[in-house]
Amino acid sequence: MSPNVRRFLPIILIAFFLLVLLPALFRKSSTTGPTAKTLSQETISAMGLIDKSEIAFKAAHGHYSSHLADLLGLDHKLGPDLVDGIAVQLDVSSDGQVYYGEVGSSVIDLVRARQGAAVITHGCTVVKSGSGVACPVTAAKTTTTGTTTASTTTTTG
Repeated sequence: MSPNVRRFLPIILIAFFLLVLLPALFRKSSTTGPTAKTLSQETISAMGLIDKSEIAFKAAHGHYSSHLADLLGLDHKLGPDLVDGIAVQLDVSSDGQVYYGEVGSSVIDLVRARQGAAVITHGCTVVKSGSGVACPVTAAKTTTTGTTTASTTTTTG
C-alpha cells in the first residue's frame, strides 16, 4: 500500500462506520399490533362474549355449541377481538349440557367451563407479564411461579 492510502485508511474506516453502522444502531424499532395491555383486555373480553353467547345459544337451542361460527352469529362484537391473534378452543359434552372454553393470546390464557347454568371451572394464567396484563378480579387465588412471572387463578364451584 502506498503511504497516501495508509494515511487515509482510518478516515475511510470511520466514514464507513458512520454511514453504515450508526444508522442501524440508532434505528428505532416500531412495533405493530396491539400492546400487551390491549391484547389482555381483548382476550378477557372475548372470553366474556363467548360465555354470554354460549348461554344465549343454550337458551335458544337447549344445548351448548362447540362451533365458534354459531357464537359469532349471535354476537358480532366477538369477531374483532379474534383478529389480533386470540385463539379459541371450544368443547361440548356429548349431551350438550357442559361446555369448556379456552381463550388464549400471547399474554394471557383463560379457561371457563359451565354445567347447565353454573360455572364449574374458571381459570386464568398470565403467560407474559407486562404493563396492564392481569387476570380478571373474579379470582379466588393467584400464584406466581418461578422467574417467568406466571400467574394462575382457578375457581371451582
